[in-house]
Amino acid sequence: MDFRLVRRLGHFLAVAEEGHFGRAAARLGISQPPLTAQIQALERELGVRLLERTGKGARPTRAGEALLPLARRVAGNAADLESLARELRAGRSAPVALACVTSALFDYLPPLVRAMQAARPDAAIGVREMDTADALEALRRGEVDLALLRADREVAPIRLRALGEDCLVAALPRGHPLLDGPDPLPLALLAEAPMLVLPRAISPAYSDAMTAACRAAGFAPVAVREVGSAMAQLGFVAAGLGVALVSEGMARLNPPGVAFRRLAGPVRGVGVALAWNAERESDAVRQARAIAEATWPNRQNRAPT
Repeated sequence: MDFRLVRRLGHFLAVAEEGHFGRAAARLGISQPPLTAQIQALERELGVRLLERTGKGARPTRAGEALLPLARRVAGNAADLESLARELRAGRSAPVALACVTSALFDYLPPLVRAMQAARPDAAIGVREMDTADALEALRRGEVDLALLRADREVAPIRLRALGEDCLVAALPRGHPLLDGPDPLPLALLAEAPMLVLPRAISPAYSDAMTAACRAAGFAPVAVREVGSAMAQLGFVAAGLGVALVSEGMARLNPPGVAFRRLAGPVRGVGVALAWNAERESDAVRQARAIAEATWPNRQNRAPT
């Protein structure tokens, strides 16, 4: 990182936001001549004019306006970097980034996060809701440290620790005729129902489990529409646009307009697993694994490779 460029972008941002060199210099705690010199150096380095003086102060040129969003991101990243460095110098733990699929938000996320916070009260934990495919990619890139997702196969360097089993349930719009039928509901009764499905790329294991269950019941699902998320599935069901087979964890959300029915069998789905990158294992990851062992014992230590 070129820290001189970052500093100069911060100076440019201050002038653009204040609309005045003098006020920007006061905000930065420097005098006006060095500020002007830094702006001129930035313009020479980029080869474009960024600011123009007006009768009342200064404003960005068209090139400066185009640069503003990037300058704000760079300034924000620099501030985050400085804040993290201060936390680490003070002896506090590095923050932990955790990804979580929607269907694990209520059953698995709360006990894991609460236990991690109790064990490391000085470490911030950030949670991002993601589908399984995005969470796996974020783990590979090092954007998150841990993930709660639905997968049943390890692909190096990602490791999995199964937390619990799962069953598929039928999500039906309120008033659907099958709600007056048997409970649990034979899956074969959905053979002719228009099905709302997720793209296989979002969660291959879930998609394969759903397709296999339908075939075992003697039919291929009639996919009326692919939707982009599990929440969209429920929203479309509530609108009466079809039915869906979802994780029983989604039933905990209890959305209006949607009724859930257990499936006869039961019909097994893909359980939630704790995932991490074996090439980026940290103290937080090891702690989360220990918490998983204690909180969800007697589970297979890792998924098949």
